[in-house]
Amino acid sequence: MKRLILAATAGLALSLTPAPAFAQSSEPTAEELGALGSLFGDMFGTAEPLSPEQEARLGAAMVVVTKLFPEGTYAKMMNESMAPMMEGMLGGLGGSPAITLTALTGIDPFTLTSVEDEKLAEAVALLDPAAAQRNAAMSDAMFTLISEVVVEVEPAYRSGLARAYAVRFSGEELADLSAYFDTPVGKKYAAESFLIFADPQVMASMNEIMPAMMQRMPSIMEMMENAAAEYPEGRTFSALSAKERAKLASLLGVSEEELADAEPAGTSTEF
Repeated sequence: MKRLILAATAGLALSLTPAPAFAQSSEPTAEELGALGSLFGDMFGTAEPLSPEQEARLGAAMVVVTKLFPEGTYAKMMNESMAPMMEGMLGGLGGSPAITLTALTGIDPFTLTSVEDEKLAEAVALLDPAAAQRNAAMSDAMFTLISEVVVEVEPAYRSGLARAYAVRFSGEELADLSAYFDTPVGKKYAAESFLIFADPQVMASMNEIMPAMMQRMPSIMEMMENAAAEYPEGRTFSALSAKERAKLASLLGVSEEELADAEPAGTSTEF
C-alpha cells in the first residue's frame, strides 16, 4: 500500500517522461482516444435541471457572467498569468533528474532521494545529453495543448457559470450585480475577478501546499492503509475460477489468453 500511494505521487511525472520503457506499441487511434475519454464519464458530477423560475433568470444571469467572464478570459489567463506557473510545473515534472533516470534505468525514483543533485544531473547528462532541450520542448507542447483545450471549453464553462448564477441569485440580485459591474470600480472588479486567482501573488502561496502535504504523508498513508485493511484485496485473472475467467473475458470483449498475458506481476492489490 505504501508503494501504491507513493506511486500515485509520481504517476503524473512518469506520464510526462519520454522513454522507450513507457512507449506504446502503436499510436492510439482517434476512436481509441475518444473511448478512453469516455471512461472518465461524469467524474465532476452532474447538475440538477433548472427550475422554471431559474430558467427564467438564465438570460439575466448570462448578462452578469459575460461581464465577469468575457470571451477570451481563459486565453488571457493562460498567456499572462498561468504560463510561468505551468512552465515551472511541467518543467519540474518532466525535467526531474530522478524521474528521467527512472525511465532510462528502471531504478525506483524513491531510491535516488539520497543521491546528490549534482550526481543525478551528471548521470542524466551521461545517459541523455538532450534531456533538458527535449523536456523544454515537451513542456512547450503541453502548455500549447492545455491552452487550446481551455479556450475550447470556455463557452461551456461560461454557460455553466450562468446556470449557477441563475440558481444562486434572484432576478433582483442579478440586476443589482449587473448595475454594479457597469460602474467604474465594478467594471474593474469584473475584469480582474477571475484573473486574480492566477496572479503570481496568489500562485506563489501555493508553494506551501506540497511541503505541507509531504509533512502529512505518513499520516495520510497510515489512514489509507487502515481504511484498505477493512476490505478484502482485489484479485487478478489467475486467481479466478475457470467460470469467472470466461465471464470476465466475455464482459471485457477480449480472450482469456489476452487477459492471462496482460496480468500484472503479483496476485493482489497490495503493491
